[in-house]
This record gives sequence, structure tokens and C-alpha cells, in this order.
Amino acid sequence: MKPVATTLCYPNPTQPTYGIFVQRRLAAIHQTHPLHVVAPIPVCPPLRRRPFAELNNEPSHACEPPVFWPSMFYLPGMLKHLDAQFYADAFARHWHENERLASIDVVDAHFVWPDGVGAWRVAQQRRIPFVCTIRGKLVSQARHPARRRQIVEMLCGADRLIAVSQALADLARTVAGQQLDVTVIPNGIDADVFYYEPGKRQHADRVTTHSPTDGCSSNLSTRLPDQWDAASRHVVSVGHLQALKGFHLLVEIWPTIRRRCGDVQLVLIGGTVGEAAYEARLRQQIDDTNTAIGGPIPAIICTGRVEPNRLRTLLNAADVFALASTSEGWCNSIAEALACGCPVVATDVGGNREQVTSPDFGALVSLGDRDALTNAISAALQRDWDRPAIAEFGRRRNWSDVAAQCVDVLSSVAK
Repeated sequence: MKPVATTLCYPNPTQPTYGIFVQRRLAAIHQTHPLHVVAPIPVCPPLRRRPFAELNNEPSHACEPPVFWPSMFYLPGMLKHLDAQFYADAFARHWHENERLASIDVVDAHFVWPDGVGAWRVAQQRRIPFVCTIRGKLVSQARHPARRRQIVEMLCGADRLIAVSQALADLARTVAGQQLDVTVIPNGIDADVFYYEPGKRQHADRVTTHSPTDGCSSNLSTRLPDQWDAASRHVVSVGHLQALKGFHLLVEIWPTIRRRCGDVQLVLIGGTVGEAAYEARLRQQIDDTNTAIGGPIPAIICTGRVEPNRLRTLLNAADVFALASTSEGWCNSIAEALACGCPVVATDVGGNREQVTSPDFGALVSLGDRDALTNAISAALQRDWDRPAIAEFGRRRNWSDVAAQCVDVLSSVAK
């Protein structure tokens, strides 16, 4: 089998953590079935710049697996129903110009729009079997009639489909209006990075600084003193700084959490993804809430992005992981929190129910029910959790397991 994988959502030199979960899966597949990745970079013509590795069609071998970054015509905020065709044009042009793709026998696309639809069109033209992995983007893109029609055509025409959660598999069938053969293969975790560290709850930073970083108004100290004691509790939330991740909902309920539970700090971890207006509102909301609550230590801080090993330390030190998102496919942050033994409180959306499968691991609350979210976080802060048991459950699935299942699907249709 000689696959080519393709998606917009993939790490690149300016966004090294963008789509890291896709890269982890493909790197694991690459160990047994070498592949190349084609990750187009959207380029707006008036601001056109040559992408990172388009010179002479040479892949970046500094990445694993090797990746090409061809340019893709893109109009920000305009004609979005044409993005799949722009993607197809970029993918087809790159394929035509690159001899390395001559022996490809299966196309492995990630996300339904525009990646999946665009790649499917090229696979059809070249009569190459096509597999698409359905991820959380289906939820938002299926709301747009013109995009939905194209997505349905791809879902019904694909040789095989993979979904990262049962909830997404069910949604794909609903969107298509018919039965689809969808294999559910959830994401894995980096077992060498995210794991339980006994005793680490007493060895994490006490947040005292306020220097801006990555679009946020405060930052974690770089020191690691023994300052998180039993009297200082922390709730961590991880996600991009975008409205659907619900950071603003956690900030909104935090004064009530503090009145009920005392000195509890909310630590928001995540980087910018282009929702500048939302970020500005969130920063102001955090500042206003901290001012209202008062005290020498801010009740809520936002750290920007945190590298994985540092995130493991924070998840091990946190009392609770909270997620108030309005939409999810398979939430990698929940998986990482559980692998570190951190109990989870999350909204009951997407695949979250498939991750928080027992009250022993956390609690789920109905979307939009702020009282339920407040009550669940308060209760979780007052409970004595079996963190080793949570970690054992959270670490049950790694990327090698995922890769083996994906290879079975890809091999079943490869020429």
C-alpha cells in the first residue's frame, strides 16, 4: 500500500502545533507504510507569498512523515462554497507536477471540508481509491446548504469513511440522509508525553505574573516551586481561543465557583486561531472578573499555548479539567487530561460521552445549562478522585493502536 495523506489542518513552520493530532496518526502509519503528506497553504492573491516547501516540489524531510506545502488560492470570508474546488485545484496541480505521487494507490483525506471534498474530486479524476476521516468540522460545515450538498456527495461517493467518534458517524449518516459504511477509530494519546505523575499535584507553578503572551493577558511563571498546596485549587481548560470552546462560559460562572469553593483559580490554556473579536471580549471579561473578585492572585489567568511536557505537569497538578465547548468531534484535550489522571467536567456534546464513560472519571452536563456546569465543577472540586484509575483508563489507547486500525481500512480499498 502506498498512500498519500492530505489536509489543511497540519503542522507547519509558523504553526507547529496546528493539527498535531493528524500528524501523530500519520507518523504512526508511516512507521509501517511510508507515506507523504500534502498540506496546502491558503494564500490570498493580493498577499501572495511562496509557501514553505514548494520550491522544486521538494518535501520537507525535517518532518515525519515528509510533507509538501503547495499553495492554495483562498479568499478570506468570500465565496466559501468554492473552497473545495480551490483545494482540488491545488492538490491536482501538485500531483501533476510531482513524480513521487505516480505510484499512489489510495488517498487518505482528513476533515470533510474543504479537504475531503477537494481531495475526493482529484481521486475520482485519477481513479484512485479514496478514504476520508470525518472530524468535528462536519458539525459547523453541514449548516451551510451549498457546502452541505458537496459534503453529502463526497460522503456517498467515498470508498470508505472513518469517524473519530460514534457521534460523528451518526451525524454523517443524518447529513447524508442514508446509511453509510463508517468505521469509528477514535484518536489516541502520546503515551510518552501524557501520563500520571504521583505527587506532582504539589509541584506546579503558582501563577503570579501578568505579561501578555499569545493573545492572552497573563502568563504562567517559568519557575516550578512547591507552591500548589492543598488549600490552593486549580481548574484547567484547554482549547483554541475560539467561541465554540466556551472559555467565556467558564469565566462567567467563576465568581459563583469562588463563592462556593473558596480560593480556586481557573487556568485557560490555548492559542489564537483568528477570532480576534472573541479574544478581545474574553480578555476584557477576564480582567473585569478578576477586578470584581479581587485578591493578590488573579482568579482567572490565560497562558497562551503550552508545550506538551509542560501541559502534562499542569494537568497532573490540576484538581479538575473543565470544558464548556458547544461542539466537539473527539476532544484530544479530554483524552490528555484523563491520561494524566485529571477528572473531567464537560458539556455533553459530540464524542465527549464516549470519553467520559463513568462517574468515576468525571461528569457531563447539558449544553447551555450554566447551573449544571457550576454544580458539576463545584462537586468535582469537593470529591476525592482515584487519579491512578482515571489515568489507567485514559492511557488505554495510543497512536500505534490507531494506526493499525487505519491501515486496515486503507488497505481494504488500496489498488
